[in-house]
Amino acid sequence: MTLMDRLLSRPIYLAALVACVAFLTYLNTLAPSADFIDAGELATACTTLGICHPTGYPLFTLIGWVFAHLPIASNAMLRLNIMAAFFTASGAGVLVLLAYEVFLFWMPERIRRQKNSPQTKTKQRPSVRDKQSLTDTPVSAKAQSLGPQLGTNQLLAGVAALATGLAAAFSSTWWSQSTAIEVYPMHLFMVSMVLTFFLRMLRKEEEIALGLDGKLFALTLALSFANHMTTILLAPACLYMFFARYRFSYMAWQRILRLAPFFVAGLLLYLYLPIRSAQYPLMDWGHPTTVGAFLRHVTGGQYKIWMFTGTGAAAKQWAYFWHRVPVEFTVLGAALAAVGLYGMFLSGSVRRTHVLVFTLLLFFGCLLYSINYDIHDIDSYFLLAYLAMALSIGAGLVTVIKFAKTPNPVLLITGGALLLGAIEISQNYADSDESGNHMVEDYTKNLLTNLPKDAIIFSTQWDFWVSGAFYYQLVEHIRPDVLVIDKAMLRDRPWYFAELAQRAPEVFRRIKPETDAFLNYLWAFDRGEKFDQNAIAPAYERFTTALVERNLDRPIFITQEMVDEKDELFAPTMKVVPAGIAYRLLPRDSVIEAAVPKLEWRDQHYRRRNYYTDDSRVLQAIPLALYGQTLLQRGETERAKQFFDAALRFKPDMGAKLDDLSERDRSLAESANEKMTQIEAMRARLAAKH
Repeated sequence: MTLMDRLLSRPIYLAALVACVAFLTYLNTLAPSADFIDAGELATACTTLGICHPTGYPLFTLIGWVFAHLPIASNAMLRLNIMAAFFTASGAGVLVLLAYEVFLFWMPERIRRQKNSPQTKTKQRPSVRDKQSLTDTPVSAKAQSLGPQLGTNQLLAGVAALATGLAAAFSSTWWSQSTAIEVYPMHLFMVSMVLTFFLRMLRKEEEIALGLDGKLFALTLALSFANHMTTILLAPACLYMFFARYRFSYMAWQRILRLAPFFVAGLLLYLYLPIRSAQYPLMDWGHPTTVGAFLRHVTGGQYKIWMFTGTGAAAKQWAYFWHRVPVEFTVLGAALAAVGLYGMFLSGSVRRTHVLVFTLLLFFGCLLYSINYDIHDIDSYFLLAYLAMALSIGAGLVTVIKFAKTPNPVLLITGGALLLGAIEISQNYADSDESGNHMVEDYTKNLLTNLPKDAIIFSTQWDFWVSGAFYYQLVEHIRPDVLVIDKAMLRDRPWYFAELAQRAPEVFRRIKPETDAFLNYLWAFDRGEKFDQNAIAPAYERFTTALVERNLDRPIFITQEMVDEKDELFAPTMKVVPAGIAYRLLPRDSVIEAAVPKLEWRDQHYRRRNYYTDDSRVLQAIPLALYGQTLLQRGETERAKQFFDAALRFKPDMGAKLDDLSERDRSLAESANEKMTQIEAMRARLAAKH
């Protein structure tokens, strides 16, 4: 048997091929350091065996700890980014196995009854094995050369599965999961495993007794939940297939009972959260040591404010999803997906189940849930829908080949698979390339390294640098003397106080009465208990005022967004003064002198325009420019030039085409251009005067 024979005869070889090609490609687009949003916090939790934000992700944390300590890169963040590439690529590989299972065993042609045949009147349904034999087409000379055990259908299923894996691996959102640490790479891997074992169980296991596939399905399903709770979105498709296959019979309920122990065994991994939290790790989100705190954590109670906020948000996300489809898979892929749905419709049912219903339930079960989440970074919540689309793309290639009636279908479908993969890589490579993205690292270090010793800085910029500060302070030990306080969490996360007090006990020891008074209301709010709602705001104001005024022996700063959106209850007695890259909180009669900051901004190969990159630039540039204006008013022209020049280091690509951006990104980009133009104009006037 030749190498080609082996490759096409065993889907595991095709899966390994897709995973290897994807992984090697992903390494070229890998982020070299922390990315936006949760990367810093997640990396800290993995490296120090901490507790991640809800829903906790214990499987991700434990496997992340292993990767964080492997000798494969220079620092933990890069090792964890490599882990993201590994599991995203592996997910595409396992998807090949899932697609092969679907195309070969669950997508047979409908039996065409011949006229005037007694068989046309029978209602007997053939088994899977019978249908498979009925769908075997005459074997071509090419297929015969591959060995007597290989029929044309098996070859087509293998190559179509290859196409499915490539289509998914190089689609925009799937690819984007590979560039930096997140929970979704492992989620892609796990849900593909779950669905593969599930379909194999339905196909192979006839009796109540569980076989290996059933046990592995129950275990991997639980482990998938232990990684990410959106595994629940598999429920509509899996419940349909299960009860259509076994019906609501005694055997069905017995099978569920026999699956339960393996499922429960996997869920025991969630015990990591209270056990580890009781040891007070450095990253201890939610401190889920009590039953109530544990349940709130694993159910993601804090995110409910963004869920099901109204039809307007759902309509916006619905339109955004369909706008993204041609970008994800290219126009060719989107067309093949539509053809694939038609091909699934034409296929026959297998043991009362139908692959079209299964695929559509995967798709809409994900989409109809996700569009109700009113957040900017929604793309990763659509991943299961994109997985279903990738399956329909592979089915589309099979359908096209069958209608074309080509004498060499395997060669043609292989060419189609490789062509689609090449087009996707060409279209999506630039947008997926994060190899030049140092923005979070640079922004975080710009703030930390330019603050005075023992400074306190308040910010709500979680997505841009606060999350990154967890990693760079607690793991790489960069300026651990600086106390970074997320003001948003300070206002509504009672567990956060214990973490801050652990890092800076002397700061909170001075304000214990005010802290305790505010926490009484905050804990009641967090637990859903009754409290005096009119009293919580004054308690918060007294707490923040004391926090700042009694710690003025330490330099205290805030960042740009807290100036733009002033919180009238936050330390209202203090004066906000531009102080370089941030703002200093001072008593009313104070003035300060700020040194020209030493800045790092490696954006030569990363000039992308979007919400995150533009805000990262503006949030650093504006306070520098405002301090330059302050110096001008004081007649210090030369120093003013230095601050304006520092602000202009963050200048974006002013000539970038903005029409292709989303409405939100375009609006922010236009605002960034306007602000940078104003800074350039001020700097130009200074140059003209001298």
